[in-house]
Amino acid sequence: MYLALVLFSLLKDLNLWIVSDRFQMSRGFIQSLLSSSSAFCSCVLHFTEELEEFWPFRALLTELTRRLSYCVTSELIPLMEVAGVMEARAKQLYNAGYKTLTHLANADPAVLSNTLENLHRKQANQIVASAKMLLSEKAAALQEEVDDLLTLPKDLPSAPLRAL
Repeated sequence: MYLALVLFSLLKDLNLWIVSDRFQMSRGFIQSLLSSSSAFCSCVLHFTEELEEFWPFRALLTELTRRLSYCVTSELIPLMEVAGVMEARAKQLYNAGYKTLTHLANADPAVLSNTLENLHRKQANQIVASAKMLLSEKAAALQEEVDDLLTLPKDLPSAPLRAL
Protein backbone atom coordinates (compact mmCIF):
# COMPACT_ATOMS: atom_id res chain seq x y z
CA MET A 1 0.00 0.00 0.00
CA TYR A 2 2.88 2.31 0.82
CA LEU A 3 4.38 1.79 -2.64
CA ALA A 4 1.00 2.61 -4.17
CA LEU A 5 1.17 5.98 -2.38
CA VAL A 6 4.62 6.58 -3.85
CA LEU A 7 3.32 5.82 -7.36
CA PHE A 8 0.24 7.96 -6.77
CA SER A 9 2.46 10.88 -5.77
CA LEU A 10 4.50 10.46 -8.94
CA LEU A 11 1.36 10.33 -11.07
CA LYS A 12 0.08 13.48 -9.41
CA ASP A 13 2.90 15.28 -11.16
CA LEU A 14 5.27 15.52 -8.23
CA ASN A 15 8.94 15.58 -9.04
CA LEU A 16 10.96 12.41 -8.42
CA TRP A 17 13.22 14.36 -6.06
CA ILE A 18 10.28 15.60 -4.00
CA VAL A 19 8.76 12.11 -3.78
CA SER A 20 12.14 10.69 -2.78
CA ASP A 21 12.46 13.20 0.06
CA ARG A 22 8.84 12.88 1.17
CA PHE A 23 8.93 9.09 1.45
CA GLN A 24 12.56 8.83 2.56
CA MET A 25 13.46 6.51 -0.34
CA SER A 26 16.37 6.59 -2.74
CA ARG A 27 15.67 7.94 -6.22
CA GLY A 28 17.06 4.72 -7.68
CA PHE A 29 14.52 2.65 -5.78
CA ILE A 30 11.68 4.92 -6.92
CA GLN A 31 12.85 4.75 -10.54
CA SER A 32 13.04 0.96 -10.26
CA LEU A 33 9.53 0.89 -8.80
CA LEU A 34 8.29 3.08 -11.64
CA SER A 35 9.93 0.88 -14.25
CA SER A 36 8.56 -2.34 -12.72
CA SER A 37 5.07 -0.86 -12.40
CA SER A 38 5.13 0.29 -16.00
CA ALA A 39 6.22 -3.15 -17.23
CA PHE A 40 3.55 -4.90 -15.14
CA CYS A 41 0.87 -2.49 -16.31
CA SER A 42 1.89 -3.15 -19.91
CA CYS A 43 1.60 -6.92 -19.36
CA VAL A 44 -1.87 -6.54 -17.86
CA LEU A 45 -2.84 -4.32 -20.78
CA HIS A 46 -1.79 -7.02 -23.28
CA PHE A 47 -3.77 -9.53 -21.25
CA THR A 48 -6.92 -7.39 -21.41
CA GLU A 49 -6.49 -6.97 -25.16
CA GLU A 50 -6.69 -10.73 -25.58
CA LEU A 51 -9.89 -11.20 -23.57
CA GLU A 52 -12.94 -9.41 -24.91
CA GLU A 53 -14.72 -9.27 -21.52
CA PHE A 54 -12.01 -6.96 -20.14
CA TRP A 55 -12.63 -4.24 -22.73
CA PRO A 56 -13.43 -1.52 -20.13
CA PHE A 57 -9.92 -1.77 -18.71
CA ARG A 58 -8.11 -1.18 -22.02
CA ALA A 59 -8.49 2.60 -22.13
CA LEU A 60 -7.66 2.95 -18.45
CA LEU A 61 -4.57 0.75 -18.68
CA THR A 62 -3.40 2.32 -21.93
CA GLU A 63 -3.33 5.76 -20.33
CA LEU A 64 -1.84 4.47 -17.08
CA THR A 65 0.93 2.62 -18.93
CA ARG A 66 1.82 5.76 -20.85
CA ARG A 67 1.81 7.87 -17.68
CA LEU A 68 4.02 5.37 -15.86
CA SER A 69 6.38 5.03 -18.81
CA TYR A 70 6.97 8.73 -19.32
CA CYS A 71 6.27 9.99 -15.77
CA VAL A 72 5.24 13.42 -17.01
CA THR A 73 2.02 15.44 -16.92
CA SER A 74 -0.69 14.09 -19.19
CA GLU A 75 -0.53 17.02 -21.61
CA LEU A 76 3.13 16.24 -22.40
CA ILE A 77 2.57 12.56 -23.25
CA PRO A 78 1.70 13.08 -26.95
CA LEU A 79 4.87 15.13 -27.39
CA MET A 80 6.97 12.52 -25.55
CA GLU A 81 5.93 9.90 -28.12
CA VAL A 82 7.93 11.74 -30.78
CA ALA A 83 11.43 10.36 -31.30
CA GLY A 84 14.07 12.70 -29.92
CA VAL A 85 11.74 14.48 -27.51
CA MET A 86 12.44 14.05 -23.81
CA GLU A 87 10.76 15.75 -20.86
CA ALA A 88 12.64 19.08 -21.02
CA ARG A 89 12.11 19.41 -24.78
CA ALA A 90 8.44 18.44 -24.43
CA LYS A 91 8.00 21.23 -21.86
CA GLN A 92 9.70 23.70 -24.20
CA LEU A 93 7.46 22.63 -27.08
CA TYR A 94 4.32 22.82 -24.97
CA ASN A 95 5.18 26.26 -23.62
CA ALA A 96 5.93 27.48 -27.15
CA GLY A 97 2.41 26.48 -28.28
CA TYR A 98 3.12 23.08 -29.81
CA LYS A 99 0.62 21.26 -27.64
CA THR A 100 -0.35 18.31 -29.85
CA LEU A 101 1.18 15.92 -32.31
CA THR A 102 -0.69 17.74 -35.10
CA HIS A 103 0.89 21.06 -34.10
CA LEU A 104 4.32 19.48 -34.21
CA ALA A 105 3.76 17.61 -37.49
CA ASN A 106 2.69 20.83 -39.21
CA ALA A 107 5.42 22.98 -37.71
CA ASP A 108 8.05 24.72 -39.82
CA PRO A 109 11.46 23.38 -38.68
CA ALA A 110 13.05 26.80 -39.18
CA VAL A 111 10.48 28.49 -36.93
CA LEU A 112 10.76 25.66 -34.45
CA SER A 113 14.55 25.93 -34.18
CA ASN A 114 14.32 29.73 -33.82
CA THR A 115 11.60 29.49 -31.16
CA LEU A 116 13.22 26.93 -28.87
CA GLU A 117 16.52 27.33 -27.10
CA ASN A 118 19.31 24.90 -27.98
CA LEU A 119 17.38 23.28 -30.82
CA HIS A 120 19.44 23.02 -33.99
CA ARG A 121 17.83 22.98 -37.40
CA LYS A 122 18.77 19.33 -37.98
CA GLN A 123 17.09 18.30 -34.71
CA ALA A 124 14.01 20.35 -35.59
CA ASN A 125 13.80 18.60 -38.98
CA GLN A 126 14.04 15.21 -37.27
CA ILE A 127 11.39 16.07 -34.70
CA VAL A 128 8.97 17.34 -37.34
CA ALA A 129 9.61 14.30 -39.58
CA SER A 130 9.08 11.94 -36.65
CA ALA A 131 5.84 13.71 -35.69
CA LYS A 132 4.59 13.46 -39.29
CA MET A 133 5.37 9.74 -39.36
CA LEU A 134 3.63 9.16 -36.02
CA LEU A 135 0.59 11.16 -37.12
CA SER A 136 0.44 9.22 -40.37
CA GLU A 137 0.60 5.89 -38.50
CA LYS A 138 -2.17 6.96 -36.13
CA ALA A 139 -4.34 8.15 -39.03
CA ALA A 140 -3.81 4.86 -40.87
CA ALA A 141 -4.78 2.87 -37.76
CA LEU A 142 -7.92 4.96 -37.31
CA GLN A 143 -8.81 4.61 -41.00
CA GLU A 144 -8.43 0.84 -40.72
CA GLU A 145 -10.75 0.84 -37.71
CA VAL A 146 -13.31 2.93 -39.64
CA ASP A 147 -13.12 0.54 -42.59
CA ASP A 148 -13.67 -2.43 -40.27
CA LEU A 149 -16.70 -0.75 -38.70
CA LEU A 150 -18.26 0.11 -42.07
CA THR A 151 -17.69 -3.28 -43.69
CA LEU A 152 -20.72 -5.55 -43.70
CA PRO A 153 -20.08 -8.80 -41.86
CA LYS A 154 -19.86 -11.86 -44.11
CA ASP A 155 -22.01 -13.87 -41.72
CA LEU A 156 -24.85 -11.30 -41.64
CA PRO A 157 -28.20 -13.12 -41.59
CA SER A 158 -30.48 -12.27 -44.47
CA ALA A 159 -34.23 -12.52 -44.80
CA PRO A 160 -35.46 -15.84 -46.23
CA LEU A 161 -36.96 -15.73 -49.71
CA ARG A 162 -40.76 -16.07 -49.75
CA ALA A 163 -42.57 -18.15 -52.29
CA LEU A 164 -45.17 -16.26 -54.31
